[in-house]
Amino acid sequence: MHTREVKRLIFLLTLVLAMGVIPSAHAEEITIDGYVTINYPATVKLNQTGCQNIAFKYVTDENLPRENSVFLVSITPNDSKRVYGYAAWMSTLTYMGDQALPPMARIGVLQVKICRKAFMYSSKSTKLTLASKPGTYTIYFNAGTYDENGSLTGEKIEFKRKIKFY
Repeated sequence: MHTREVKRLIFLLTLVLAMGVIPSAHAEEITIDGYVTINYPATVKLNQTGCQNIAFKYVTDENLPRENSVFLVSITPNDSKRVYGYAAWMSTLTYMGDQALPPMARIGVLQVKICRKAFMYSSKSTKLTLASKPGTYTIYFNAGTYDENGSLTGEKIEFKRKIKFY
């Protein structure tokens, strides 16, 4: 073999080996008709310690009402609905009267907080949120619309997908 061919062979072998080692940044997308399209990572590398946020990028449907509509994302064990982390998008919830917040942005990012140790999600929590560890989990995507009394109108929409922590 000539020097040029040897260099080319070494380059190709190095490229093939490198591609086999580099994890893919694979993303998933889900659309909840009439509500939202969400892009999220299929796999997440967990920090060794502490907490981190998982980004769920969303674009709401252009016809989604700016009042009384909600969607949320939650990560759970495969055999339970106990939550590792969640985030919600809300429009103005009119049943709350003067306490109602303005609608959230039509395009944005929901951040789902997960931690390596169990933690209290808020000061009003009564149970610890589960600690995250490597494995495959279920993501619930829920959406719904509420009436002026705060009751769900129609059916709650729910989709399940998987996410892997490593």
